[in-house]
Amino acid sequence: MISCVNCGELSSEDVQIYRDDLKKQHVKILPVLPICMRCNAEVEISHTCTSGNIIVLNGTCGSGKTSIAEYLQDNEYLVIDGDCAVQSLRHKKRVKQYEWNELINEITNEIKLLTYFNKNIVLSHIVLPEDVEKYMRIFELCRLQYKFILLKPDYQTAVQRCQNRTAHDSVTPEIWVRHFRDLLVFDKRMADVIDNTNQSIEETVAEIFNLPWRVVGQV
Repeated sequence: MISCVNCGELSSEDVQIYRDDLKKQHVKILPVLPICMRCNAEVEISHTCTSGNIIVLNGTCGSGKTSIAEYLQDNEYLVIDGDCAVQSLRHKKRVKQYEWNELINEITNEIKLLTYFNKNIVLSHIVLPEDVEKYMRIFELCRLQYKFILLKPDYQTAVQRCQNRTAHDSVTPEIWVRHFRDLLVFDKRMADVIDNTNQSIEETVAEIFNLPWRVVGQV
């Protein structure tokens, strides 16, 4: 059920899922924060997720997460972006500082919320190895099939993409590209690694689509 403090019970057609006014990056993906289209008040959504599909796009800065997420957004997927989730979280807390676990909780809530509107979701976010189990619990609780993708172009390609991309006002320092590239190491039973160094976005998406869906607890 969707309810607005001013307008009462709403249908999904009465809700705007994303908030353009909170966006900081120069990308098509927007922060998730549903509002009533009648009065612009934030809405409450009471919903128990029991099925769905989620593609997790993980990888260092410049690995292509945002570009692929935007492509999937144009093909009927609802998208959660890590940077956008930060903006939603800061808006809700009315402060700039936040704890990492608070961000994971925000993303959890956004996953649950988006399954009300669409069964196909993309999460574009740097997921650290020590946080994987937290996300697996989310997927299990919501009964989501998942594809956990580690995008791993060669190092120089990732650095070059950071220098060329226009999503942010500043260039991501090379030290962060190396930091996350070295940090994001996963067991192959957990993640599917895609070397998209020389792939177009369409080729990478095709490879993702050809991978089988996973279910928590099944190897």
